[in-house]
Amino acid sequence: MTKILYRALILMLLAVPSLGQSITTDANLHFSAARDFSFTSNPNGSWSYGYKYSLTDPFNLDPISGSTYFSGEAGWFGPIPGATAPGFPLVVVGPGGGNDVLDMGPGPYSYSVVRWTAPSNRRWDVVGMFFGTGMTTGDVHVLRNGRSLLESPLNGSDVVPFFRVVAPGTGGTVDFAAGPGPDGNNGADPTGFQATIAPHLYRFTRVDYPGATSTRLLSINQNGAAVGDYVDATGTTHGMRWANGVFTVLDPPGAVLSQARGINDAGTITGWFAEESGAFHGYVFENNAFTVFDVPGAAHSQALGINNRGDIVGAYDVGDLSTGFGFVLKKGHFTLFEVPGSAPGTTIPFGINDERQIVGTYNDRQGNSFGFLRAAGRYRTISLPSADSTLTTGINEDGTIVGNYFPNDGTGTHGFVLSRGKTTIVEFPVLMSRTRVRGISEEGVIAGFYSPDGLTLHGFVAKPED
Repeated sequence: MTKILYRALILMLLAVPSLGQSITTDANLHFSAARDFSFTSNPNGSWSYGYKYSLTDPFNLDPISGSTYFSGEAGWFGPIPGATAPGFPLVVVGPGGGNDVLDMGPGPYSYSVVRWTAPSNRRWDVVGMFFGTGMTTGDVHVLRNGRSLLESPLNGSDVVPFFRVVAPGTGGTVDFAAGPGPDGNNGADPTGFQATIAPHLYRFTRVDYPGATSTRLLSINQNGAAVGDYVDATGTTHGMRWANGVFTVLDPPGAVLSQARGINDAGTITGWFAEESGAFHGYVFENNAFTVFDVPGAAHSQALGINNRGDIVGAYDVGDLSTGFGFVLKKGHFTLFEVPGSAPGTTIPFGINDERQIVGTYNDRQGNSFGFLRAAGRYRTISLPSADSTLTTGINEDGTIVGNYFPNDGTGTHGFVLSRGKTTIVEFPVLMSRTRVRGISEEGVIAGFYSPDGLTLHGFVAKPED
């Protein structure tokens, strides 16, 4: 390999003012049956808790608020007397108000029903599951405006997952029902239940490298080619390209670890790799050949994004892998920078578009993480409402920004698309998806990854729905 040396142009832009950005989100259009549960209001916004004697009977609100007699679960209870609770059917949460799942208890020959009422006329992603508690002998259902979308027996520790795209209309309903099974006996029939509902905005394709333990997609171009990395069975990380369903491994010679981080519309790829000594180097992959580069004077260099002009952004350090300084590589010259007012060594640029607008992340001097946009020599801090931290990781030609954030409600990370000050939250349609969006094309196709178990990563590409 030939290492190309570049002249370094060092420009520390510490005198440029940092500007805040007013941002709104569509968080009020995202619903969770468990997280939104109320002990005091029924109905509770779009949610209602009630019962039916048959699935075709009218829906009735549970009339009793209280707790079960022995387990201390609190919630809503129907009118049928019981020895263990104020009434049946019931819908409750665990003692102390744990908000991960709901417990739906059917009554004798009757159904516990959690109802969601649509606030607007659009399509919605409905994602969730029912699960048995070991002795359950019941039946479960999902209904849109009274019409069945799912019906299934539920026995023992069965799990019945569901994902449906629904359009019930403004004021239309989706009912989640748990019954006692064909024998009508509700003894030992508690049913676990989770559901989330969000606007249907994208058509998702899951992408997993064959045999890999984890797969990530980190950038995508206008032709639908994406790059990222995967972890093989030995625990080694490899860069790769995914195009038309075909994977190509991208490991520069001498690499013991590699990542492909950016791809432009011409198919030129940039990324970084580690060699046996532990040193990190940036690379460009073009015309089936690798060109390796380093920031002059750096101990480690990582290329993280590329635009259609061939400009590259990334990060480097001078010997401490826990710090990072930003760079732009343009026509063989380096510009080195940090976000003004940031904690030293915390600036990581991830993406650049053809207007040379740059996005990335930095920490303030109190250790809080924010996204940033650098455009025409000026900086904007990007922090989503109610976020503990925000990462901005990609930007396309019209200035639409993608990334992920960690809300302060403890629900994990969520992807987002930010356009003209309005944020759309993006969730891969599985429960607790922990979605990260990493790249966006000119047409608004996004790429990223998700991790429902918090361990294994799965890549995805998502095309906007018309």
